[in-house]
Amino acid sequence: MMTTNANPLSRLTLARQFMVASLIILVAAALGLGWWVGQQIERSVVHRTAETTALFVDSFVAPNLQELSTADRLSPAHIAALDRLLEDTPLGRQIVAFKVWDATGRVLYSAEPEAIGQVFPMGEGLQTAWRGEVSSEISELEDPENVLERAQRSQLLETYSPVRLSGSDEIIGVAEFYQTVDALQSDLATAQERVWLAVGHHRAGILMATG
Repeated sequence: MMTTNANPLSRLTLARQFMVASLIILVAAALGLGWWVGQQIERSVVHRTAETTALFVDSFVAPNLQELSTADRLSPAHIAALDRLLEDTPLGRQIVAFKVWDATGRVLYSAEPEAIGQVFPMGEGLQTAWRGEVSSEISELEDPENVLERAQRSQLLETYSPVRLSGSDEIIGVAEFYQTVDALQSDLATAQERVWLAVGHHRAGILMATG
């Protein structure tokens, strides 16, 4: 009785087997390297956004929040000034949503007035900011406070930045910003395509040299 070999690779020449193995390695390498590059770009963008937001808060937001050192809410004049920040500054025009929080999780200011006065559980990012650190990450907008943001996007770049009393280290509030991730996703896609092309050309050259 004749038997057939169930393994199709065994019927290939050694050269063909090498080409198949190389193709598998090529795909795995391209996917892995593309993922790694994407992670590095994402970290870089998030870090840069955190730094830029902190500067924005110190320069434009903090002066309008100094009354929080003695009051538990913002005056109408300062609320109006914060509204104008979203229109009068380059970074402000990139911001989808903007909030100011007190230490109890109460919204003191929001670009959506109906959110002012609401209290929410304090998430990790808000707690980190109250400890004096800037926190920035891509958010899936799953928290209870994100009802209004979820109506606009499925993902946003979320940044919390502490606001200090002028001339001191005392934290009197936390500013929260949401920015779109459209530019980041475009950069990621472009970088990953370049990685895949580079790996493909490199592997193709090896195959041609050994073919």
